[in-house]
Amino acid sequence: MNHRLLEFWQKRAEWRPGLVVMLVTAFVFTYTFQAPVTLGRFHHNLPLILRILSGSIFLWGFQQVLISFFPKLKRYQLKRIGRNRVSLPRDGVVYLLIMMVLFVGSVLSRENMLMLVFAMMTGPFVLNGWITYSMLKKIKLKRIIPQRVMVGETFTAEIILENNKRLIAAYLMEVNDSFTNRNDKLEASVVFRRVGPRQKLSAHYYAKLSQRGIYQFGPLQVSTRYPLGLVKRGAVFSEFSEIIVHPQIGRLSTNWADDFFSIAELAQQNQSRRGVFDDEFNHIREYRSGDSQRSIHWRSSARQGELMVQEYHQNRNYDLIIGLDLWLPSYFNAEQAERVEWAISFVGTLCREHLRYSRDTKLTLVSQGKTLELLEVGIGSMGLEYLLDFLATLEPGKSQTEGEFAKLISQMSSPRSRTVLLTTRDESGIKKHNRLQTIFEEQGVEVHGQWRMIEAAPEILSRWLVLETD
Repeated sequence: MNHRLLEFWQKRAEWRPGLVVMLVTAFVFTYTFQAPVTLGRFHHNLPLILRILSGSIFLWGFQQVLISFFPKLKRYQLKRIGRNRVSLPRDGVVYLLIMMVLFVGSVLSRENMLMLVFAMMTGPFVLNGWITYSMLKKIKLKRIIPQRVMVGETFTAEIILENNKRLIAAYLMEVNDSFTNRNDKLEASVVFRRVGPRQKLSAHYYAKLSQRGIYQFGPLQVSTRYPLGLVKRGAVFSEFSEIIVHPQIGRLSTNWADDFFSIAELAQQNQSRRGVFDDEFNHIREYRSGDSQRSIHWRSSARQGELMVQEYHQNRNYDLIIGLDLWLPSYFNAEQAERVEWAISFVGTLCREHLRYSRDTKLTLVSQGKTLELLEVGIGSMGLEYLLDFLATLEPGKSQTEGEFAKLISQMSSPRSRTVLLTTRDESGIKKHNRLQTIFEEQGVEVHGQWRMIEAAPEILSRWLVLETD
């Protein structure tokens, strides 16, 4: 309940204007019943007119408040109201005020010259409105965007404007696009200088999305003020689409190969190979940020005049099991939210590296967040794409550790499997019954094969995960 109230208060900039309008119109509507005689002195139908106007405006304000809480209703609103929009820019408002002053002055003073000036100013105002209306007729808009992008990746959106009129060209057409997810709302715009009759042109804008998940694009809005800028007329097109934003994927540093499972495999297999999961030497390359100093090949470094490291391709003939405990409390801070994103990026990177070098193996992801999910991924690019789509929409939860989570991991594990347990909980800073490590003790389950538990703190994961930054 407290969480819903917090969300309600965070959206106050959206619902507050509509709420103020509702309160004012409710007062006016009530006043028409309390003082009908006073209002009737001005005109006998004035109370009825005020009731109709205040009731209509009250419904409009209620609609704005409702849309602020249920954004999906906006697309139905656009279809119901229609697509034509008329507004006055600041120049148009000043121009209209001057016209009103001239008209009122001519009526009160009965000066024909003021009425003549008013009539002369009315012509350009009406002409501007007619031209903008004519240019917006038979206009079509279309948006082309990629289906998937990665967090922090710049992509291009293409807007196509088609003018199907035979004689009239479209000038200075401004197209506005909006895209939103649960926590983010962005806008972009492009301008078409001239689109001739029977002509189709395209324009582009660049965008970079900072949150994983699904972004909803639409609707497209086109407007023009040509030629005088006194009247702005627009149209709304129900052009909706969506894009899946994958979590940021980096690369595993050589520290990962040095820190995990290597000691046990060397003891069991008695091989001279070095690294994690039966790694084999592949080639020597230049040193990069995040590489372990133990991988430096000093003889090659001396010969090349720069630091060189030995790189090992991971010959992963084993089944990889990842247990992702995506925990997030109801009232979380920035550090806890950062843990979730680091955990998902690390899992995505680990899965990509495994799928790249694996053959005849299985990848299993068991996630515990808002819901308990089990995902088995096949080898290949399609499997990786399906996995990243799953990680993009994965939501954390605040529930305590569940026994089913441990049972699934135990059932999937085998002597030839490798298991990585990753949790966003602060294992040392929360109560013991909420810790992930207690779940296996309480349930009495056993994880077969080699396994390791990791806490998804940025300072811990940054040793093995290298994220590319601009």
